Amino acid sequence: MAPDDEAAGDTEFTVVCPYCGEDQTIYLEPDVQGTLVMDCEVCCRPWQVHVTRDESYRYVDVARGDGTD
Repeated sequence: MAPDDEAAGDTEFTVVCPYCGEDQTIYLEPDVQGTLVMDCEVCCRPWQVHVTRDESYRYVDVARGDGTD
């Protein structure tokens, strides 16, 4: 997902939990890239958060952290 709006820069992202389906806003420091693990604030299950960047934006993809699809 791309940033929520210009005011938030590229630190605030809305993602959907791959387990419970709830929309959530996560905050990532501007220099964060790669893969990290975060827990859902609703169901507490682990996510793998993949952060990539192109010339203009950062993108965040969230997948199940337990290895299941």
